[in-house]
Amino acid sequence: MKKIVPIILAMIFVLTITGCSSKHNPEKIPLESLPADYSLEQAKEDGCIVYESSDITSGQEIWDKFMKTVNAGKEATVRLGFYYTLDPSKCDPEYYKSAKDDYPVLFIRDLIFDGTSYTIRGYDEGHENVKTYKYLMKYEGQAETPDAIYTSYVRYVLTNNDTVTWEQIVHGIFSSSGDYINHYVVYTDLY
Repeated sequence: MKKIVPIILAMIFVLTITGCSSKHNPEKIPLESLPADYSLEQAKEDGCIVYESSDITSGQEIWDKFMKTVNAGKEATVRLGFYYTLDPSKCDPEYYKSAKDDYPVLFIRDLIFDGTSYTIRGYDEGHENVKTYKYLMKYEGQAETPDAIYTSYVRYVLTNNDTVTWEQIVHGIFSSSGDYINHYVVYTDLY
């Protein structure tokens, strides 16, 4: 019997480690433990909500479940993957030349709702970034400009002001007069 206990404990340990990297449970793999070469394909396989060029491409059902849980006032966590490429036809040639080796890039973030506030957490160049917000606002509307590549949008944005509009946020982004509104876009669906 004494010889079986270590074997059982070893099996439980192996199963626990294996479970940490199981598909559709990315929250069990700590952000700081994700490999440096974590890919877009891995993020999709792991059940991350993935955005490519700022539009959701994978994980809509996971987002819907997260929102249902949050709307019920219960704690929830989802992992977000923001994937960006650099298109030479859409940027200044000098910028493209200087930045092309930095793309494609994948940013992984955890969005955590603790029952009262939202925290967005991630690592950039080995440094942890954590921001907490009071509100998760939903914005829907027509494209901001006539030459946009989409006609309408749905966005969920973290803010500390439950009366701020998407138009005010956009104005603050481009304003040089200090009108910036602290926010973090966590969901975008473009039509």
